[in-house]
Amino acid sequence: MRYTIEYQSYNVYQHPVKEAIFEFRVLPCNDETQAVTTYSLINSIGEPVFSFKNLFGFEVNRIRTVAGFKEFTFRLNAVVQKNESELFPYSVLSPEEEQTELTAKAFYIDYHLYLLQSYYTILAPENREHVLEFDRSQPLSTYLQLLNGYVHSMLSYQKDTTDVKTTANEALNIRSGVCQDFVHLFIAMARYKGIPARYVSGYLNQGKSFIGSALMHAWVEAFIPGVGWKGFDPTNNLLVDTNYIKVSHGADYADCSPIKGVLKTKGDNTTSYRVKVSSQQQQQQ
Repeated sequence: MRYTIEYQSYNVYQHPVKEAIFEFRVLPCNDETQAVTTYSLINSIGEPVFSFKNLFGFEVNRIRTVAGFKEFTFRLNAVVQKNESELFPYSVLSPEEEQTELTAKAFYIDYHLYLLQSYYTILAPENREHVLEFDRSQPLSTYLQLLNGYVHSMLSYQKDTTDVKTTANEALNIRSGVCQDFVHLFIAMARYKGIPARYVSGYLNQGKSFIGSALMHAWVEAFIPGVGWKGFDPTNNLLVDTNYIKVSHGADYADCSPIKGVLKTKGDNTTSYRVKVSSQQQQQQ
């Protein structure tokens, strides 16, 4: 499967920006499931793009300028080749062997970053009663697939009910949100049960009827002993496959936000985004 991806952000400022630093995490990564064959990065102020690897090894594109502007556009065009891969196996060890590894001190040390509760994923005591019970006599993959459906059923996908600062607690209290909120709730519950889980940012095939494909999407990767990291999409209650194009992962949204900036200006600003993901089959049609 080959995808053509177009990402664009458009920013308008009430007063001129005198100095700015922008960081973008929107370029798909290269891993065992996908490869970026070509890409280009264009910005409206004509500044060079400096690229570096973040803590997790993913590319960040940075732009710095001291030229004044009131409008700023950043555009990515990329072609990504996805490899056909099997969803399974999701279990190779017995449930007893999985639990032995999950509870080992060395395992906690290796995966502590994805086991610790964070600002976005800590659950208040009154909300811990809503965590899906984990029958540890069953394979971990069974629980994770049940958790995927459980979180999907707990929240209603609704735009403008949450924002980028909304926590799992807050989304659970109002029972609605967007893909970021589904993911933080899944992560919160998995970590509460001692299962490493991480936040993933990327794109979805827009040729399918997936929720959240209009803009950048988010899903979860959970670690299964003996198998490795496997993807779950609680927003759509699906297992991650070739319809998902990964950009980056981290402990939560703060590590994967598509755009960050430090600006010297006054007044308000507005930001709009546009994402277009086309598959090879769609182009041929």
